[in-house]
Amino acid sequence: MKKTRKLLAAFVGACCAIGAFCMSGGTAAAQVSVFCYHEIEKPKDPYAIPQRELEQQIKDWKAQGYRFVSLDEYEAYMKGELTLPEKSVMLTFDDGYASVYTKVYPLLQKYQVPAMIALVTSWTEGESKPSDVGDLLTWEQIREMEASGLVSVVSHTHAMHKQQAIDPQGDRNAVAGSHLYFQNLPQADGSVQNRYETEEEYQTRLQQDLKKVQSVFEERLGHPARAIVWPYGTFSGEAQRAAQAAGMEAAFNLNASANNTPGQTTLMNSNRALISKTTQKKEIQHDLAGYRVPIRMAQVDIDAIYDEDPAVLRENIRGVIEHLNNNKINLVALQAFADPDGDGNVDKVYFENSVVPVEADVFNTVADAIEADGIDVVAWLPGLSYTALAAADGSNLVQADGEAGWYHRLSPFDAANEAKLVALYRDLGRYTVAQGVLFQDDLYMNDFEDVSPAAKGANTAAKTKRLTDLSLALGAAFRESHPDGLLLRDIYDEVVLNPASEEWFAQNYKDCLQHYDYVVVMAYPYMDHEKKPLDFLARVAKAVEKAGGTDKTIVKIQSYDWEKERWFSNKNFSAQMKTLKQAGIRNLGYYPNTFCYWER
Repeated sequence: MKKTRKLLAAFVGACCAIGAFCMSGGTAAAQVSVFCYHEIEKPKDPYAIPQRELEQQIKDWKAQGYRFVSLDEYEAYMKGELTLPEKSVMLTFDDGYASVYTKVYPLLQKYQVPAMIALVTSWTEGESKPSDVGDLLTWEQIREMEASGLVSVVSHTHAMHKQQAIDPQGDRNAVAGSHLYFQNLPQADGSVQNRYETEEEYQTRLQQDLKKVQSVFEERLGHPARAIVWPYGTFSGEAQRAAQAAGMEAAFNLNASANNTPGQTTLMNSNRALISKTTQKKEIQHDLAGYRVPIRMAQVDIDAIYDEDPAVLRENIRGVIEHLNNNKINLVALQAFADPDGDGNVDKVYFENSVVPVEADVFNTVADAIEADGIDVVAWLPGLSYTALAAADGSNLVQADGEAGWYHRLSPFDAANEAKLVALYRDLGRYTVAQGVLFQDDLYMNDFEDVSPAAKGANTAAKTKRLTDLSLALGAAFRESHPDGLLLRDIYDEVVLNPASEEWFAQNYKDCLQHYDYVVVMAYPYMDHEKKPLDFLARVAKAVEKAGGTDKTIVKIQSYDWEKERWFSNKNFSAQMKTLKQAGIRNLGYYPNTFCYWER
Protein backbone atom coordinates (compact mmCIF):
# COMPACT_ATOMS: atom_id res chain seq x y z
CA MET A 1 0.00 0.00 0.00
CA LYS A 2 1.33 3.42 -0.96
CA LYS A 3 0.82 6.90 0.39
CA THR A 4 -0.92 6.68 3.73
CA ARG A 5 -1.02 10.47 4.27
CA LYS A 6 -0.60 10.11 8.02
CA LEU A 7 -0.25 13.77 8.96
CA LEU A 8 -2.97 15.00 6.67
CA ALA A 9 -5.45 12.47 8.00
CA ALA A 10 -4.55 13.26 11.59
CA PHE A 11 -4.88 17.00 10.99
CA VAL A 12 -8.21 16.77 9.18
CA GLY A 13 -9.57 14.36 11.79
CA ALA A 14 -8.58 16.66 14.63
CA CYS A 15 -10.12 19.72 12.96
CA CYS A 16 -13.36 17.88 12.19
CA ALA A 17 -13.60 16.69 15.79
CA ILE A 18 -13.11 20.24 17.10
CA GLY A 19 -15.68 21.63 14.65
CA ALA A 20 -18.23 18.97 15.53
CA PHE A 21 -17.69 19.65 19.25
CA CYS A 22 -18.33 23.36 18.77
CA MET A 23 -21.40 22.89 16.56
CA SER A 24 -22.98 20.54 19.07
CA GLY A 25 -22.78 23.12 21.82
CA GLY A 26 -20.00 21.34 23.71
CA THR A 27 -21.02 17.71 23.38
CA ALA A 28 -18.57 15.73 21.26
CA ALA A 29 -20.15 14.29 18.13
CA ALA A 30 -19.55 10.69 17.20
CA GLN A 31 -16.38 9.95 15.30
CA VAL A 32 -17.18 7.02 13.07
CA SER A 33 -13.96 5.00 12.83
CA VAL A 34 -13.76 3.21 9.48
CA PHE A 35 -11.33 0.30 9.10
CA CYS A 36 -10.10 -1.34 5.92
CA TYR A 37 -9.42 -5.07 5.51
CA HIS A 38 -8.41 -7.18 2.54
CA GLU A 39 -7.92 -10.95 2.33
CA ILE A 40 -8.61 -13.21 5.33
CA GLU A 41 -6.53 -16.33 6.07
CA LYS A 42 -3.87 -16.03 3.36
CA PRO A 43 -0.51 -16.95 4.96
CA LYS A 44 1.89 -15.12 2.63
CA ASP A 45 -0.23 -12.01 2.18
CA PRO A 46 0.98 -9.17 4.48
CA TYR A 47 -2.44 -7.52 4.32
CA ALA A 48 -4.38 -10.67 5.25
CA ILE A 49 -5.27 -11.29 8.89
CA PRO A 50 -6.47 -14.58 10.45
CA GLN A 51 -10.19 -15.08 10.90
CA ARG A 52 -9.73 -15.54 14.65
CA GLU A 53 -8.05 -12.12 14.86
CA LEU A 54 -10.95 -10.44 13.06
CA GLU A 55 -13.40 -12.17 15.38
CA GLN A 56 -11.44 -11.05 18.43
CA GLN A 57 -11.47 -7.44 17.19
CA ILE A 58 -15.25 -7.58 16.78
CA LYS A 59 -15.65 -9.04 20.28
CA ASP A 60 -13.29 -6.44 21.78
CA TRP A 61 -15.16 -3.54 20.18
CA LYS A 62 -18.50 -4.89 21.33
CA ALA A 63 -17.13 -5.27 24.87
CA GLN A 64 -15.91 -1.65 24.74
CA GLY A 65 -19.39 -0.46 23.81
CA TYR A 66 -18.84 0.31 20.14
CA ARG A 67 -21.79 0.43 17.74
CA PHE A 68 -21.19 -1.16 14.31
CA VAL A 69 -22.43 1.11 11.54
CA SER A 70 -23.76 0.17 8.10
CA LEU A 71 -23.17 2.25 4.97
CA ASP A 72 -26.79 3.44 5.12
CA GLU A 73 -26.31 4.64 8.68
CA TYR A 74 -22.94 6.18 7.88
CA GLU A 75 -24.35 8.22 5.01
CA ALA A 76 -27.39 9.32 7.03
CA TYR A 77 -25.15 10.37 9.92
CA MET A 78 -22.83 12.34 7.65
CA LYS A 79 -25.84 14.17 6.19
CA GLY A 80 -27.16 15.03 9.65
CA GLU A 81 -30.17 12.74 9.30
CA LEU A 82 -29.21 10.28 12.04
CA THR A 83 -27.69 10.39 15.52
CA LEU A 84 -25.00 7.86 16.37
CA PRO A 85 -23.34 7.03 19.70
CA GLU A 86 -19.90 8.52 20.28
CA LYS A 87 -18.33 5.07 19.88
CA SER A 88 -19.08 3.96 16.32
CA VAL A 89 -17.14 1.64 13.99
CA MET A 90 -17.56 0.68 10.35
CA LEU A 91 -15.91 -2.37 8.72
CA THR A 92 -14.93 -2.38 5.04
CA PHE A 93 -13.36 -5.10 2.89
CA ASP A 94 -11.56 -4.27 -0.36
CA ASP A 95 -11.15 -6.11 -3.66
CA GLY A 96 -13.94 -8.70 -3.35
CA TYR A 97 -12.02 -11.77 -2.18
CA ALA A 98 -13.83 -15.09 -1.77
CA SER A 99 -12.76 -15.15 1.87
CA VAL A 100 -15.25 -12.36 2.56
CA TYR A 101 -17.98 -14.95 1.95
CA THR A 102 -16.28 -17.95 3.55
CA LYS A 103 -14.53 -16.27 6.52
CA VAL A 104 -16.07 -12.83 7.11
CA TYR A 105 -19.76 -13.33 6.33
CA PRO A 106 -20.18 -16.05 8.97
CA LEU A 107 -18.83 -13.64 11.60
CA LEU A 108 -21.14 -10.87 10.42
CA GLN A 109 -24.07 -13.26 10.82
CA LYS A 110 -22.89 -14.58 14.17
CA TYR A 111 -22.47 -11.14 15.74
CA GLN A 112 -25.06 -9.30 13.57
CA VAL A 113 -22.44 -6.81 12.40
CA PRO A 114 -22.85 -4.85 9.15
CA ALA A 115 -19.98 -4.35 6.68
CA MET A 116 -19.18 -2.85 3.29
CA ILE A 117 -17.39 -4.67 0.46
CA ALA A 118 -15.77 -2.91 -2.50
CA LEU A 119 -15.55 -4.75 -5.82
CA VAL A 120 -13.09 -4.32 -8.66
CA THR A 121 -15.77 -5.21 -11.19
CA SER A 122 -13.37 -6.13 -13.99
CA TRP A 123 -11.88 -8.77 -11.66
CA THR A 124 -15.26 -10.03 -10.52
CA GLU A 125 -16.27 -10.25 -14.17
CA GLY A 126 -13.20 -12.38 -14.85
CA GLU A 127 -11.32 -9.70 -16.77
CA SER A 128 -7.67 -8.70 -16.34
CA LYS A 129 -7.24 -10.13 -12.84
CA PRO A 130 -3.56 -9.90 -11.76
CA SER A 131 -1.82 -13.23 -11.18
CA ASP A 132 -1.19 -12.49 -7.49
CA VAL A 133 -4.88 -11.87 -6.74
CA GLY A 134 -6.53 -14.87 -5.10
CA ASP A 135 -9.99 -16.35 -5.47
CA LEU A 136 -12.77 -13.80 -5.79
CA LEU A 137 -16.43 -13.64 -4.84
CA THR A 138 -19.03 -14.90 -7.29
CA TRP A 139 -22.03 -12.76 -8.14
CA GLU A 140 -24.25 -15.37 -6.53
CA GLN A 141 -22.36 -15.01 -3.24
CA ILE A 142 -22.47 -11.23 -3.51
CA ARG A 143 -26.23 -11.22 -4.06
CA GLU A 144 -26.76 -13.54 -1.11
CA MET A 145 -24.75 -11.34 1.25
CA GLU A 146 -26.45 -8.18 0.03
CA ALA A 147 -29.89 -9.75 0.46
CA SER A 148 -29.09 -10.47 4.11
CA GLY A 149 -29.12 -6.76 4.88
CA LEU A 150 -25.72 -7.06 6.57
CA VAL A 151 -23.54 -6.27 3.55
CA SER A 152 -23.42 -3.14 1.38
CA VAL A 153 -21.74 -3.61 -2.01
CA VAL A 154 -19.87 -0.65 -3.52
CA SER A 155 -17.30 0.08 -6.22
CA HIS A 156 -13.53 -0.22 -6.10
CA THR A 157 -13.53 1.05 -9.74
CA HIS A 158 -13.90 -1.18 -12.78
CA ALA A 159 -10.32 -1.44 -14.00
CA MET A 160 -8.34 1.24 -12.14
CA HIS A 161 -6.92 -0.96 -9.40
CA LYS A 162 -3.39 -0.67 -10.81
CA GLN A 163 -0.38 1.59 -11.03
CA GLN A 164 1.22 3.03 -14.16
CA ALA A 165 3.99 5.46 -15.10
CA ILE A 166 3.41 9.08 -14.05
CA ASP A 167 6.68 10.68 -15.21
CA PRO A 168 9.49 10.21 -17.76
CA GLN A 169 11.51 8.11 -15.31
CA GLY A 170 8.74 5.51 -15.10
CA ASP A 171 7.80 6.18 -11.47
CA ARG A 172 4.39 4.64 -10.86
CA ASN A 173 1.28 5.67 -8.99
CA ALA A 174 -2.37 4.64 -8.72
CA VAL A 175 -4.09 5.49 -11.99
CA ALA A 176 -7.35 6.86 -10.55
CA GLY A 177 -5.51 9.78 -8.95
CA SER A 178 -2.85 10.49 -11.56
CA HIS A 179 -2.26 11.98 -14.96
CA LEU A 180 -0.33 9.22 -16.70
CA TYR A 181 2.87 9.56 -18.69
CA PHE A 182 2.82 7.86 -22.10
CA GLN A 183 6.09 6.57 -23.52
CA ASN A 184 6.51 5.48 -27.13
CA LEU A 185 2.94 6.42 -27.96
CA PRO A 186 2.32 5.54 -31.64
CA GLN A 187 1.44 8.45 -33.94
CA ALA A 188 -0.46 8.47 -37.24
CA ASP A 189 2.73 9.15 -39.18
CA GLY A 190 4.44 6.06 -37.75
CA SER A 191 6.54 7.96 -35.20
CA VAL A 192 6.26 7.66 -31.42
CA GLN A 193 5.68 10.34 -28.81
CA ASN A 194 6.42 10.71 -25.11
CA ARG A 195 3.97 12.95 -23.27
CA TYR A 196 1.62 13.41 -20.37
CA GLU A 197 -2.02 12.47 -20.50
CA THR A 198 -4.11 15.54 -21.30
CA GLU A 199 -6.80 16.77 -18.95
CA GLU A 200 -9.45 15.71 -21.47
CA GLU A 201 -7.95 12.21 -21.78
CA TYR A 202 -7.75 11.84 -18.01
CA GLN A 203 -11.35 12.88 -17.44
CA THR A 204 -12.58 10.67 -20.27
CA ARG A 205 -10.72 7.70 -18.77
CA LEU A 206 -12.32 8.33 -15.38
CA GLN A 207 -15.79 8.75 -16.84
CA GLN A 208 -15.60 5.61 -18.95
CA ASP A 209 -14.42 3.49 -16.04
CA LEU A 210 -17.18 4.72 -13.72
CA LYS A 211 -19.80 4.34 -16.45
CA LYS A 212 -18.73 0.70 -16.79
CA VAL A 213 -18.99 0.23 -13.03
CA GLN A 214 -22.58 1.37 -13.04
CA SER A 215 -23.43 -0.78 -16.04
CA VAL A 216 -22.09 -3.91 -14.32
CA PHE A 217 -23.81 -3.10 -11.01
CA GLU A 218 -27.14 -2.55 -12.75
CA GLU A 219 -26.81 -5.78 -14.71
CA ARG A 220 -25.58 -7.98 -11.86
CA LEU A 221 -27.24 -6.45 -8.78
CA GLY A 222 -30.12 -4.44 -10.16
CA HIS A 223 -28.95 -1.12 -8.76
CA PRO A 224 -26.08 1.35 -9.27
CA ALA A 225 -23.10 1.62 -6.95
CA ARG A 226 -23.72 4.50 -4.59
CA ALA A 227 -20.24 4.67 -3.10
CA ILE A 228 -16.66 4.22 -4.26
CA VAL A 229 -13.49 3.10 -2.50
CA TRP A 230 -10.40 4.49 -4.24
CA PRO A 231 -7.71 1.89 -5.01
CA TYR A 232 -4.63 2.47 -2.83
CA GLY A 233 -6.59 5.35 -1.27
CA THR A 234 -5.37 7.59 -4.09
CA PHE A 235 -7.74 9.95 -5.86
CA SER A 236 -7.89 13.45 -7.30
CA GLY A 237 -10.36 16.28 -7.39
CA GLU A 238 -11.12 15.29 -10.97
CA ALA A 239 -11.79 11.71 -9.86
CA GLN A 240 -13.95 12.90 -6.98
CA ARG A 241 -16.08 15.05 -9.29
CA ALA A 242 -16.37 12.25 -11.85
CA ALA A 243 -17.57 9.87 -9.12
CA GLN A 244 -20.24 12.32 -8.01
CA ALA A 245 -21.36 12.80 -11.61
CA ALA A 246 -21.63 9.00 -11.95
CA GLY A 247 -24.03 8.87 -8.99
CA MET A 248 -21.67 8.09 -6.11
CA GLU A 249 -22.91 9.53 -2.81
CA ALA A 250 -19.83 8.65 -0.76
CA ALA A 251 -16.14 8.02 -1.36
CA PHE A 252 -13.52 6.40 0.85
CA ASN A 253 -9.77 6.90 0.93
CA LEU A 254 -7.02 5.09 2.86
CA ASN A 255 -5.28 6.97 5.65
CA ALA A 256 -3.59 6.38 8.95
CA SER A 257 -6.58 8.06 10.58
CA ALA A 258 -9.85 6.15 10.75
CA ASN A 259 -12.03 8.93 12.14
CA ASN A 260 -14.85 10.78 10.41
CA THR A 261 -17.25 13.41 11.71
CA PRO A 262 -20.39 14.80 10.03
CA GLY A 263 -20.33 16.82 6.84
CA GLN A 264 -20.82 16.48 3.10
CA THR A 265 -17.12 17.15 2.53
CA THR A 266 -16.25 14.23 4.77
CA LEU A 267 -18.78 12.02 3.01
CA MET A 268 -16.92 12.33 -0.32
CA ASN A 269 -13.51 11.96 1.32
CA SER A 270 -14.00 9.51 4.19
CA ASN A 271 -11.00 8.31 6.14
CA ARG A 272 -10.21 4.63 6.58
CA ALA A 273 -7.31 3.05 8.45
CA LEU A 274 -5.71 -0.12 7.09
CA ILE A 275 -5.55 -3.18 9.32
CA SER A 276 -2.91 -5.70 8.27
CA LYS A 277 -0.89 -8.51 9.84
CA THR A 278 1.51 -6.06 11.44
CA THR A 279 -1.11 -3.70 12.90
CA GLN A 280 -0.77 -3.56 16.67
CA LYS A 281 -3.65 -3.21 19.12
CA LYS A 282 -2.26 0.10 20.35
CA GLU A 283 -2.34 1.45 16.79
CA ILE A 284 -6.02 0.61 16.53
CA GLN A 285 -6.66 2.30 19.88
CA HIS A 286 -4.81 5.40 18.64
CA ASP A 287 -7.03 5.40 15.57
CA LEU A 288 -10.15 5.16 17.71
CA ALA A 289 -8.94 7.95 19.98
CA GLY A 290 -7.99 10.24 17.08
CA TYR A 291 -4.39 10.51 18.28
CA ARG A 292 -2.49 13.16 16.33
CA VAL A 293 1.15 12.39 15.60
CA PRO A 294 3.57 15.29 16.24
CA ILE A 295 5.26 16.54 13.09
CA ARG A 296 8.95 16.04 12.47
CA MET A 297 9.69 17.93 9.27
CA ALA A 298 12.78 18.27 7.10
CA GLN A 299 13.18 20.50 4.07
CA VAL A 300 14.99 18.67 1.29
CA ASP A 301 16.74 20.40 -1.64
CA ILE A 302 16.45 18.56 -4.94
CA ASP A 303 19.30 20.85 -6.05
CA ALA A 304 21.59 18.99 -3.64
CA ILE A 305 20.75 15.51 -4.91
CA TYR A 306 19.85 15.94 -8.58
CA ASP A 307 22.15 14.34 -11.13
CA GLU A 308 21.65 13.82 -14.86
CA ASP A 309 22.73 10.21 -14.37
CA PRO A 310 19.54 8.37 -13.24
CA ALA A 311 21.57 5.81 -11.28
CA VAL A 312 23.36 8.53 -9.31
CA LEU A 313 20.06 10.32 -8.64
CA ARG A 314 18.48 7.11 -7.31
CA GLU A 315 21.48 6.48 -5.08
CA ASN A 316 21.31 10.03 -3.74
CA ILE A 317 17.62 9.57 -3.01
CA ARG A 318 18.36 6.39 -1.08
CA GLY A 319 20.88 8.29 1.01
CA VAL A 320 18.37 11.05 1.77
CA ILE A 321 15.73 8.53 2.85
CA GLU A 322 18.22 6.84 5.17
CA HIS A 323 18.94 10.18 6.85
CA LEU A 324 15.24 11.01 7.10
CA ASN A 325 14.55 7.69 8.80
CA ASN A 326 17.49 8.15 11.16
CA ASN A 327 15.96 11.47 12.21
CA LYS A 328 12.45 9.99 12.51
CA ILE A 329 11.07 12.43 9.95
CA ASN A 330 7.41 12.02 9.00
CA LEU A 331 6.98 15.08 6.76
CA VAL A 332 9.28 16.34 4.00
CA ALA A 333 8.97 19.74 2.36
CA LEU A 334 10.56 18.90 -0.97
CA GLN A 335 12.01 21.62 -3.17
CA ALA A 336 9.93 21.82 -6.36
CA PHE A 337 11.99 24.62 -7.92
CA ALA A 338 15.57 24.82 -9.16
CA ASP A 339 17.73 27.33 -7.29
CA PRO A 340 21.35 26.22 -7.62
CA ASP A 341 22.76 29.62 -6.59
CA GLY A 342 20.55 29.71 -3.49
CA ASP A 343 19.19 33.24 -3.97
CA GLY A 344 15.56 32.10 -3.92
CA ASN A 345 14.77 33.64 -7.29
CA VAL A 346 13.37 31.00 -9.61
CA ASP A 347 14.09 30.52 -13.29
CA LYS A 348 13.09 26.85 -13.54
CA VAL A 349 11.17 24.14 -11.66
CA TYR A 350 11.36 20.36 -11.21
CA PHE A 351 7.88 19.40 -12.42
CA GLU A 352 5.83 19.43 -15.61
CA ASN A 353 3.93 22.68 -16.15
CA SER A 354 2.86 25.17 -18.81
CA VAL A 355 4.19 28.33 -17.12
CA VAL A 356 7.86 28.13 -16.04
CA PRO A 357 10.73 26.29 -17.78
CA VAL A 358 11.51 22.81 -16.42
CA GLU A 359 15.05 22.11 -15.21
CA ALA A 360 14.35 18.36 -14.96
CA ASP A 361 11.04 16.58 -14.42
CA VAL A 362 12.21 14.70 -11.33
CA PHE A 363 10.01 15.94 -8.46
CA ASN A 364 7.89 12.78 -8.61
CA THR A 365 10.96 10.56 -8.75
CA VAL A 366 12.15 11.93 -5.41
CA ALA A 367 8.72 12.34 -3.81
CA ASP A 368 7.46 8.91 -4.85
CA ALA A 369 10.48 7.19 -3.29
CA ILE A 370 10.10 9.14 -0.03
CA GLU A 371 6.36 8.50 0.17
CA ALA A 372 6.88 4.79 -0.54
CA ASP A 373 8.93 4.75 2.67
CA GLY A 374 5.94 6.01 4.65
CA ILE A 375 6.92 9.71 4.81
CA ASP A 376 4.50 12.40 3.67
CA VAL A 377 5.74 14.92 1.09
CA VAL A 378 4.60 18.48 0.39
CA ALA A 379 5.97 20.63 -2.40
CA TRP A 380 8.08 23.56 -1.22
CA LEU A 381 7.55 26.35 -3.73
CA PRO A 382 7.82 30.16 -3.86
CA GLY A 383 4.72 32.27 -4.05
CA LEU A 384 6.17 35.24 -5.96
CA SER A 385 9.90 34.85 -6.66
CA TYR A 386 9.80 33.83 -10.31
CA THR A 387 12.37 35.74 -12.36
CA ALA A 388 11.30 33.59 -15.32
CA LEU A 389 7.96 35.47 -15.25
CA ALA A 390 9.37 38.96 -14.78
CA ALA A 391 8.68 41.51 -17.51
CA ALA A 392 11.78 42.74 -19.31
CA ASP A 393 11.26 46.23 -17.89
CA GLY A 394 10.42 44.93 -14.40
CA SER A 395 7.01 46.54 -14.53
CA ASN A 396 5.21 43.53 -13.01
CA LEU A 397 7.58 43.21 -10.02
CA VAL A 398 7.21 44.47 -6.46
CA GLN A 399 8.59 48.02 -6.47
CA ALA A 400 10.04 49.91 -3.53
CA ASP A 401 10.09 53.56 -2.47
CA GLY A 402 13.26 53.03 -0.47
CA GLU A 403 15.15 49.86 0.48
CA ALA A 404 13.88 46.85 -1.49
CA GLY A 405 13.50 43.33 -0.11
CA TRP A 406 15.94 40.50 -0.75
CA TYR A 407 13.76 38.57 -3.24
CA HIS A 408 12.88 39.73 -6.73
CA ARG A 409 9.13 39.16 -6.46
CA LEU A 410 6.20 39.48 -8.80
CA SER A 411 3.71 42.04 -7.54
CA PRO A 412 0.86 40.20 -5.83
CA PHE A 413 -1.47 43.01 -6.88
CA ASP A 414 -0.95 42.35 -10.60
CA ALA A 415 -3.87 40.29 -11.99
CA ALA A 416 -1.77 38.90 -14.85
CA ASN A 417 0.82 37.65 -12.33
CA GLU A 418 -1.89 35.92 -10.31
CA ALA A 419 -3.27 34.17 -13.39
CA LYS A 420 0.16 32.75 -14.25
CA LEU A 421 0.84 31.64 -10.68
CA VAL A 422 -2.57 29.98 -10.39
CA ALA A 423 -1.82 28.06 -13.58
CA LEU A 424 1.55 26.98 -12.18
CA TYR A 425 0.04 25.69 -8.93
CA ARG A 426 -2.78 23.98 -10.83
CA ASP A 427 -0.14 22.10 -12.83
CA LEU A 428 1.69 21.25 -9.60
CA GLY A 429 -1.50 19.55 -8.46
CA ARG A 430 -2.11 17.77 -11.75
CA TYR A 431 1.35 16.43 -12.40
CA THR A 432 2.87 15.67 -9.00
CA VAL A 433 2.24 13.33 -6.08
CA ALA A 434 2.73 16.16 -3.57
CA GLN A 435 0.35 15.93 -0.63
CA GLY A 436 0.38 19.65 0.00
CA VAL A 437 2.29 22.89 -0.44
CA LEU A 438 4.76 24.82 1.69
CA PHE A 439 4.74 28.45 0.58
CA GLN A 440 8.26 29.87 0.74
CA ASP A 441 9.05 32.92 2.86
CA ASP A 442 8.95 35.22 -0.18
CA LEU A 443 5.32 36.04 0.65
CA TYR A 444 6.24 39.29 2.40
CA MET A 445 6.58 43.00 1.70
CA ASN A 446 8.59 45.48 3.71
CA ASP A 447 7.36 48.93 4.69
CA PHE A 448 8.77 50.48 1.48
CA GLU A 449 6.94 48.01 -0.78
CA ASP A 450 4.79 47.67 -2.96
CA VAL A 451 4.52 51.01 -4.77
CA SER A 452 3.86 49.61 -8.23
CA PRO A 453 0.81 51.06 -10.01
CA ALA A 454 -1.07 47.81 -9.42
CA ALA A 455 -0.71 48.16 -5.64
CA LYS A 456 -2.42 51.58 -5.56
CA GLY A 457 -0.77 52.67 -2.29
CA ALA A 458 -1.87 49.67 -0.23
CA ASN A 459 -1.32 50.04 3.52
CA THR A 460 0.07 47.32 5.82
CA ALA A 461 -3.27 45.62 6.44
CA ALA A 462 -4.06 45.56 2.72
CA LYS A 463 -0.64 44.11 1.90
CA THR A 464 -0.98 41.43 4.57
CA LYS A 465 -4.42 40.48 3.30
CA ARG A 466 -3.35 40.46 -0.33
CA LEU A 467 -0.44 38.09 0.30
CA THR A 468 -2.72 35.74 2.23
CA ASP A 469 -5.49 35.90 -0.37
CA LEU A 470 -3.05 35.20 -3.20
CA SER A 471 -1.54 32.20 -1.42
CA LEU A 472 -5.00 30.80 -0.73
CA ALA A 473 -5.88 31.20 -4.42
CA LEU A 474 -2.73 29.24 -5.30
CA GLY A 475 -3.63 26.62 -2.71
CA ALA A 476 -7.14 26.35 -4.16
CA ALA A 477 -5.66 25.76 -7.63
CA PHE A 478 -3.47 22.98 -6.22
CA ARG A 479 -6.45 21.49 -4.38
CA GLU A 480 -8.43 21.19 -7.60
CA SER A 481 -6.47 17.95 -8.03
CA HIS A 482 -5.60 17.33 -4.35
CA PRO A 483 -8.78 18.21 -2.40
CA ASP A 484 -7.20 17.18 0.90
CA GLY A 485 -3.84 18.84 0.25
CA LEU A 486 -2.11 20.51 3.20
CA LEU A 487 -1.29 24.23 3.01
CA LEU A 488 1.73 25.41 5.02
CA ARG A 489 3.35 28.84 5.03
CA ASP A 490 6.79 30.03 6.09
CA ILE A 491 6.83 33.18 8.23
CA TYR A 492 9.60 35.04 10.04
CA ASP A 493 10.27 34.57 13.76
CA GLU A 494 10.08 38.33 14.38
CA VAL A 495 6.42 38.29 13.35
CA VAL A 496 5.72 35.82 16.16
CA LEU A 497 7.83 37.58 18.78
CA ASN A 498 6.71 41.09 17.90
CA PRO A 499 3.27 41.42 16.27
CA ALA A 500 4.00 45.08 15.49
CA SER A 501 6.61 43.88 12.99
CA GLU A 502 3.73 43.15 10.61
CA GLU A 503 4.48 46.63 9.28
CA TRP A 504 7.95 45.45 8.21
CA PHE A 505 6.90 42.12 6.70
CA ALA A 506 3.15 42.23 5.91
CA GLN A 507 2.83 38.96 7.82
CA ASN A 508 0.49 38.36 10.76
CA TYR A 509 0.97 35.21 12.83
CA LYS A 510 -2.54 34.95 14.26
CA ASP A 511 -4.02 35.61 10.85
CA CYS A 512 -1.89 32.82 9.38
CA LEU A 513 -3.08 30.41 12.07
CA GLN A 514 -6.62 30.98 10.82
CA HIS A 515 -5.88 30.35 7.14
CA TYR A 516 -3.29 27.56 6.86
CA ASP A 517 -3.14 23.99 8.07
CA TYR A 518 0.29 24.71 9.54
CA VAL A 519 2.36 27.84 10.04
CA VAL A 520 6.11 27.24 9.76
CA VAL A 521 8.08 29.67 11.93
CA MET A 522 11.67 30.09 10.78
CA ALA A 523 13.48 30.37 14.12
CA TYR A 524 17.08 30.97 13.04
CA PRO A 525 18.94 32.48 16.02
CA TYR A 526 22.37 32.15 14.43
CA MET A 527 21.30 33.92 11.26
CA ASP A 528 19.78 36.63 13.45
CA HIS A 529 23.05 36.90 15.44
CA GLU A 530 21.35 36.18 18.74
CA LYS A 531 23.86 36.13 21.61
CA LYS A 532 21.90 33.46 23.50
CA PRO A 533 20.41 31.19 20.81
CA LEU A 534 18.68 28.76 23.17
CA ASP A 535 17.06 31.55 25.16
CA PHE A 536 15.86 32.99 21.87
CA LEU A 537 14.23 29.68 20.91
CA ALA A 538 12.56 29.51 24.30
CA ARG A 539 11.10 32.99 23.70
CA VAL A 540 9.75 31.87 20.32
CA ALA A 541 8.13 28.84 21.98
CA LYS A 542 6.52 31.04 24.63
CA ALA A 543 5.15 33.39 21.98
CA VAL A 544 3.71 30.46 20.01
CA GLU A 545 1.94 29.18 23.12
CA LYS A 546 0.65 32.65 24.02
CA ALA A 547 -0.88 33.03 20.56
CA GLY A 548 -2.61 29.64 20.85
CA GLY A 549 -0.57 28.24 17.98
CA THR A 550 0.91 25.09 19.53
CA ASP A 551 -1.05 22.56 17.47
CA LYS A 552 -0.85 24.40 14.15
CA THR A 553 2.74 25.65 14.27
CA ILE A 554 5.94 23.96 13.15
CA VAL A 555 9.03 25.66 14.56
CA LYS A 556 11.88 25.22 12.11
CA ILE A 557 15.54 25.68 13.03
CA GLN A 558 18.62 25.98 10.86
CA SER A 559 20.94 22.99 10.75
CA TYR A 560 23.59 24.80 8.72
CA ASP A 561 25.54 27.99 9.42
CA TRP A 562 25.41 29.82 6.10
CA GLU A 563 27.79 32.56 7.24
CA LYS A 564 30.52 30.15 8.37
CA GLU A 565 29.58 27.57 5.71
CA ARG A 566 29.48 24.59 8.05
CA TRP A 567 26.96 22.19 9.57
CA PHE A 568 26.10 22.57 13.21
CA SER A 569 27.37 19.80 15.44
CA ASN A 570 25.06 17.05 16.63
CA LYS A 571 25.35 18.52 20.11
CA ASN A 572 24.27 21.98 18.98
CA PHE A 573 21.49 20.64 16.78
CA SER A 574 20.11 18.44 19.55
CA ALA A 575 20.29 21.27 22.07
CA GLN A 576 18.12 23.47 19.85
CA MET A 577 15.54 20.73 19.41
CA LYS A 578 15.56 19.80 23.09
CA THR A 579 15.03 23.43 24.09
CA LEU A 580 11.96 23.73 21.88
CA LYS A 581 10.47 20.42 23.03
CA GLN A 582 10.96 21.28 26.70
CA ALA A 583 9.34 24.66 26.05
CA GLY A 584 6.21 22.94 24.76
CA ILE A 585 6.69 23.02 20.99
CA ARG A 586 4.87 20.00 19.56
CA ASN A 587 5.85 20.15 15.89
CA LEU A 588 9.50 20.55 14.92
CA GLY A 589 11.41 21.00 11.69
CA TYR A 590 14.78 21.88 10.26
CA TYR A 591 16.42 23.19 7.13
CA PRO A 592 18.47 22.22 5.26
CA ASN A 593 18.41 18.42 5.36
CA THR A 594 21.48 17.21 7.20
CA PHE A 595 23.05 14.14 8.74
CA CYS A 596 22.42 15.16 12.35
CA TYR A 597 20.14 13.08 14.57
CA TRP A 598 17.13 14.13 16.57
CA GLU A 599 17.41 14.18 20.34
CA ARG A 600 15.97 10.81 21.38
